[in-house]
Amino acid sequence: MKLRLNFKLIRSLIVLAALPLVGCTSGQFRKETSGSSGADAPSSTTGSAFRPSSDAGKDVREAIAKLNTAYPYRLTEIVSASGNSQTAMPDGTRVVEFAAADRVHMKSTSKIGVDVEAITIGDKHYWYSGGKWTEGSLDLASNGGADFAKKVAEMLKDVKYVGPETVNGIECHLYSCTIDGSMGGQNWTGTAKIWIGAADGLPHQSDSDFKVANSFGGKSHIVYEYGGNIKVEPPVM
Repeated sequence: MKLRLNFKLIRSLIVLAALPLVGCTSGQFRKETSGSSGADAPSSTTGSAFRPSSDAGKDVREAIAKLNTAYPYRLTEIVSASGNSQTAMPDGTRVVEFAAADRVHMKSTSKIGVDVEAITIGDKHYWYSGGKWTEGSLDLASNGGADFAKKVAEMLKDVKYVGPETVNGIECHLYSCTIDGSMGGQNWTGTAKIWIGAADGLPHQSDSDFKVANSFGGKSHIVYEYGGNIKVEPPVM
C-alpha cells in the first residue's frame, strides 16, 4: 500500500505539469520496452519548422504529439499552490528528465523540505524515501497510458492563437486555452498558455493557473529543454 500511495503523489505532481502539455504523461506512462537509456535517442532540434494554421487546437495537439518522439528532453517546473494542509501541493521546483518513452527520472524539491525522487524504467518503479531506494512495479493498465493522456487532452478547451513571441531566446508562437474537466474524481479548472517553437514545432514553455475542486489551486511555470546527454538508469540499491 505504501508504494501505491507514493505513486499517487508522483502522478499528482506530474499532472500539474501535464495539464497544459499532455505529452509529459503519455510519454511517461505508455508501456514500451525499448531497453535504451536514451543516450542514442535522436535530438528534437532536428524538427521541422512550424507555422500556425487556421486550427489552433490542431496546432497544440500536434505539438503535444511531437513530445512522444522528442527524447531526450527535460522539463523544469516551478509551482506555487494554495489550499488546506491535507490537499495542497507544496511550493517548489520539479525536474523531470525523459531519456526515452519508458525511462523517466523525477526529482522534486519543496520549500518546506518535502522532497520526492523517483525513477521509472519500463514497468519498474524506484522510490527514494528514508535514505534508501525501494523497488516496485507500476500497474500501467490502470495508472496511465493513452487513455490518461486523452483525458487530459479533453480538458484543454477554447484554444486560441495569440501571436509570435520570443521566450528564453527562442522564437515561438503563443497559444492560450482554458482547463475544464474531471480527473481523479475531482474537477480541474483554470487557464493555460503554451509557447510552441517556430523552428521545431515543440512546446518550449507553459504557464497555467489552476484550481482543483475546492481543495487546492495554484500556478505552474514549465520550461522545456531538448537534446543533451540525458540518461536514466536504475539506482544503486
